[in-house]
Amino acid sequence: MVIKGRWMITLGAFISMTFLGMSRTYLGTALPAIRTSLDLSLIQVGTFTAFLQFGFALAVFVGGPLSEAFRKTTLLMIGCLLMGLSLIVFGLSHWFWINVAGMALIGVGGGLIESSSNPLLIQLFPGRGSTIMNLHHFFFGAGSLLGPLIVGALLARSISWEWAYIGFGLFVLLVSIPFSTQKGSPPKKGRALELNVLWQLLGQRNLLVLFFISFCSNGVQNGIGYWMVTLLKETRGFSIGMAGASLSLFFSCLAIGRLFSSYLITKFHETTYLMGLYSLIFIFLLVSILVPGNWVFFFFALCGFSFSGAFPCLLGLAGKLYSENTGTAMGLIATGAGLGAMVVPWLMSAVSQWTDLKVGFLFFEIFVLACFALLAVNRRGLKPAN
Repeated sequence: MVIKGRWMITLGAFISMTFLGMSRTYLGTALPAIRTSLDLSLIQVGTFTAFLQFGFALAVFVGGPLSEAFRKTTLLMIGCLLMGLSLIVFGLSHWFWINVAGMALIGVGGGLIESSSNPLLIQLFPGRGSTIMNLHHFFFGAGSLLGPLIVGALLARSISWEWAYIGFGLFVLLVSIPFSTQKGSPPKKGRALELNVLWQLLGQRNLLVLFFISFCSNGVQNGIGYWMVTLLKETRGFSIGMAGASLSLFFSCLAIGRLFSSYLITKFHETTYLMGLYSLIFIFLLVSILVPGNWVFFFFALCGFSFSGAFPCLLGLAGKLYSENTGTAMGLIATGAGLGAMVVPWLMSAVSQWTDLKVGFLFFEIFVLACFALLAVNRRGLKPAN
């Protein structure tokens, strides 16, 4: 079936994913300035990241079933509008709990973007799940690259983080307007909101394995994104500009790696490919923490390159294993990602509060090892039937 306006809808999905990536690294780069401006502790700063991911996880949990029952393009547009308005609220408020609520709603908007755009593109390009997911999440990486470049440049010119957030929110609202007229295809007739399918999938061993891998993997990836600038500034003495450049390099390699991954995944099975990626992540992250001087830039960049194919491959594998309920299955994998990105960075902030930031980053390695172990033990069961 050819969907009217397919390429305009695809462009809207890609741009929305760019906004999602920017929303993550905007916070990571601005954290030192926000912490100083609002006089926050490491635990309070960690609360921002936790509630951003709580909102995301909540939205993708219900967004999967919603995408089966309602137009995916409508959910995508609602996500963009909610994100834009919430970014503006976060920039305008200086009261901690309003900022926490605003950050949670940014996460909800991002979760609706994630849970609607993934199955939407699977529907638009059937039979090319892992490839289109890698391409789609290339735009997440591109947005993640733009975030620190923009915020770092604004802060270097003495433009406050508040105006950076307000401007970002207005831009999201403005750019979203042209795509609001694209309707896409309606949901299948008789396809109501079936929460029982969600609970049935949660009883599937393979889906739970993918869920927990997504939890650990995205927890570490987002933890690096949130805390890298603070680590480099406070333990290495780098300026905000230099530390932000390192974060941009990390996400540029994440984006470029997804272009390569869209090809490489056609040559290897997903589980083999993922085990190779997590082996590299463990090595490069450890070296990044321990290496002296400016070599840290290089090895954090290699971390980004290694992370590039992980989440899209997990989504593509879930789509293959549960092709009858693609939206719900992919929504659950994204829920695992959101919960991991909420819990793991917050735990890292607590470990860092009790010890130091270097020990906090070493704490991430436990979750990388968990990803490898889950894949190794369940490798045969994760192979889709031909």
